[in-house]
Amino acid sequence: MAWPTWLPSPPPLSELISDLSALIAIPAPPLHEERRAMALRDWLVAQGVPAEIDQTGNVVARWGPSSGRAKAFLAHIDTALDVGTVVPREEDGRLYGHGAADNGSGLSVLSHLAVLAWRSGVEPRQPFYFVFNVGEEGLGDLRGARGFVADHQRELDAVVAIDGRLGDIVHQGICSRRLDAGFETLGGHSWSDFGSPSAIHLLGQAIARLGDLAVPHVPRTTLNVGVIEGGSAVNAIARQAHCLIDLRSEDMRTLQRLERDVRAVFQDLAHMPVRFHCQCIGDRPGGAVDRDHPLVTTAAAALADVGLSPMYSAGSTDANAALGQGIPGICCGVGRGGFAHTPNEWLDVDSLVDGLNFAAVLLDRLARRA
Repeated sequence: MAWPTWLPSPPPLSELISDLSALIAIPAPPLHEERRAMALRDWLVAQGVPAEIDQTGNVVARWGPSSGRAKAFLAHIDTALDVGTVVPREEDGRLYGHGAADNGSGLSVLSHLAVLAWRSGVEPRQPFYFVFNVGEEGLGDLRGARGFVADHQRELDAVVAIDGRLGDIVHQGICSRRLDAGFETLGGHSWSDFGSPSAIHLLGQAIARLGDLAVPHVPRTTLNVGVIEGGSAVNAIARQAHCLIDLRSEDMRTLQRLERDVRAVFQDLAHMPVRFHCQCIGDRPGGAVDRDHPLVTTAAAALADVGLSPMYSAGSTDANAALGQGIPGICCGVGRGGFAHTPNEWLDVDSLVDGLNFAAVLLDRLARRA
């Protein structure tokens, strides 16, 4: 194990699991991360890390000198679903519970790494931020990462998001647009007003047409209708219906063309007295750093130090907030798991050891490059 000599020894796996279980038991659905943020802040302070909650709701700790160009590690607090209170359980080497892997693994690794950095007594030559941010999942629209980057844009020279599968280096940020689109009609009784336009029927037609749109494979581009809502009663012609649409692409111009096509579908079906809406509710910037960029090569070297091979990919992560502002950013995973974004999510607990080892080596390498 290539553990940096200047850091204290890592905690035992049992401690990592116990701390993580306590954290993911606190609900943190999109836009409601406050309780988990306060609990994490209080835990860090109790461990000797001077953490605070910023104006966006992020838990932030600064390590190193009070001035100079800074690097930041980010791990998001929030979960994809609102499943109520999570009751974690460990079974056959896995920790089960929504948020255990995404992004419990990142929170566990980064929080313990922060504690070890402070306990080392070492002061790096440049500042490092340990950020536990809100608003990565769903309609959070990267508000935590964006807020942090906006507050510290002038001093940041690199951002590393800690999220995802151990071994992955996401160096290309996929741009995305989220739309709320639907119809409004006069409605009526299902028998006596039969033939009057139904918002649900129109929405069904629109979704069918979206499925027929030409979505390019290169650059990779995707379209997904993730939520459908509408209507009021089984015997009432629906007065309103809407859906939430996720559009993603490796190329911004391709994304913009796809969005125009989606909006045209809804507009084409909206004849009087039908009204339609198509509003943007999420807009993630894109960007990329080359595979030979020092930030990417440093992460790859850290993986090699712990016996792992890098897997390069594109994704939509908190690193997008940095890339969108022209700041180098990547996302690195520190765990192995499955069934993310479901109530049956699980994390391979042994991967936390490998993940913490990699993150410690990456911190060491970045600190020595400063």
